Amino acid sequence: MELGLGGLSALSHCPWPRRQPALWPTLAALALLSSVAEASLGPAPPSPAPLPVRALGLGHRSDELVRFRFCSGSCRRARSPHDLSLASLLGTGALRPPPGSRPISQPCCRPTRYEAVSFMDVNSTWRTVDRLSATACGCLG
Repeated sequence: MELGLGGLSALSHCPWPRRQPALWPTLAALALLSSVAEASLGPAPPSPAPLPVRALGLGHRSDELVRFRFCSGSCRRARSPHDLSLASLLGTGALRPPPGSRPISQPCCRPTRYEAVSFMDVNSTWRTVDRLSATACGCLG
């Protein structure tokens, strides 16, 4: 719904009470707040976190800190008809997943692009790990 496209002439044809002009600023404010809230629910840009190489769990022995970017955020706006139907069927009990499985009824915020990270290990050897740090995020699934 777009607000503010019609001028006062567009309002003169509507049989609304005289208090109506105060409604448009209220609706515009609500639309603005809604778009801000929805924007905050989308995928977040990669968040940097300087971490020691040893903490990455890849088996590299290094005392250097590297910038590790990751994605986080909600993807509820990107739900497909499949996601909506799956959520409904699971919620009503009409569909029962196999034991030990956990179906997810919404897309996940995941990296869509990565960058390599280079560091020096304890033996003074340069190491490069490809596709380690996220550079872009999106709703996948």
